[in-house]
Amino acid sequence: MPILILSFIIQVTLIIHVLRTGRPFWWIIFILFAPGIGSAVYVVLEILPTSGIFSTVRKAEQKIVKALDPTRELRAAQDAFDLTPTMGNRLRLAHASVEMGDFANAEMLYRDCLEGQFVDDHAALLGHARALVELGRNQQAIERINQLRVLGREGAAEALVFARAAEALEQNQEAEEAYAFAAPRIPTMEAQARYIRFLRHVGKDVEATRELQEFDIRLSRVPRHFQSDARKWRTFAVA
Repeated sequence: MPILILSFIIQVTLIIHVLRTGRPFWWIIFILFAPGIGSAVYVVLEILPTSGIFSTVRKAEQKIVKALDPTRELRAAQDAFDLTPTMGNRLRLAHASVEMGDFANAEMLYRDCLEGQFVDDHAALLGHARALVELGRNQQAIERINQLRVLGREGAAEALVFARAAEALEQNQEAEEAYAFAAPRIPTMEAQARYIRFLRHVGKDVEATRELQEFDIRLSRVPRHFQSDARKWRTFAVA
């Protein structure tokens, strides 16, 4: 009897979910007339894919693979590019080079992408700006971000790159505005960590403390397998 009651409660809960989320009506029939199986299929096909669980699992798997074989993606990207030197494969190799810390090679690859019909390509422009910042070529990085702005592409990722370049050039007001925009909008901890460090360096300790408190709240919610990387950013923020 308790199992039947539990099954009934699950069915009712899932039917309410179907109605509230606007799923096709036939899901209700399937849940009602295929007890157990219908509910399980609905959860697997409709609820789990939107819950973020699959994405988290994939990211964890990628992290494990990267730890075991750090150059795997770089080798694969290089092989793909050598076989077919397309724009997509060039970008993939550039991204892989960034991951390995080879910013000089990444800068060259991104620059080579920005030709012909791809001269305004968003991924190549943003990647090139990032590589330029890592190489200390900050004014050039800002010029790339300005190109993206003209094209109407001015999101959080662009703001973070601009903030780093502006900070390096001691354009503190512009840097602060860009950090403040990027920090709450980028899901990783990097933007907020860089913002905290910037605030401390320009003497805004009250604001830095407030941001650090928010950082720690976010850190407490990070999945366990990403905690190590997140804590590295906290160390960076308070260094």
